[in-house]
Amino acid sequence: MQKVLLLSGMACLVAANASAYMFNPYISAKAKYDFTHDNIKIIGDYEGKVKVEDEVFGGSVALGMTSPATTGDFRYEIEYTKNGDAEKNFANGKIKVKTQAVLFNVYYDLNMGANVPFKPYAGIGLGWGHAEFSTPAKKIKDDGVAMQIGAGLGFRCSQNLVLDLGYRFMTYGDFDETYHVQGRSYQKYEYKPRAHEILLGARYQF
Repeated sequence: MQKVLLLSGMACLVAANASAYMFNPYISAKAKYDFTHDNIKIIGDYEGKVKVEDEVFGGSVALGMTSPATTGDFRYEIEYTKNGDAEKNFANGKIKVKTQAVLFNVYYDLNMGANVPFKPYAGIGLGWGHAEFSTPAKKIKDDGVAMQIGAGLGFRCSQNLVLDLGYRFMTYGDFDETYHVQGRSYQKYEYKPRAHEILLGARYQF
């Protein structure tokens, strides 16, 4: 009986060590510089197209895990990201577009060799996107499907700390809202927030 208990304890210890080796948790935080492209289309009594292009700052935080592979590491994470307000002035006021998202991201870090401190990576992500479009007359907000694809470079400063520089193309979803006017006519707004994002941050692996 004692042998059985001893063997069971050893098996649990080995399994715990293997699990810790296979999945190493980490947290990350990044600052962003965004080149936003918000295409807004108005359909109805007052038709037209508006392009809100702006450069804004933003940020993101993420919680993830690393899984070692033969030639590199796979990373899986949940990320929350938010941008500053993109704005454009018009004769009748100012248009603002606000964006944020929650993403499930998958990255692959390529090993460059045992003595090389940096790893290039590529990744994709999918999740929930939220946008708010506002003018002096009205405010529209909606949820959609957010997606990202990008690449970057991680530089290992220590056993636990990695600095991260990356680029990604981000779409926060396709949105539309319809407003009826006096029970007959309508005004429909379609807007598609997109962004080219440069990210600089750090990952701390436990």
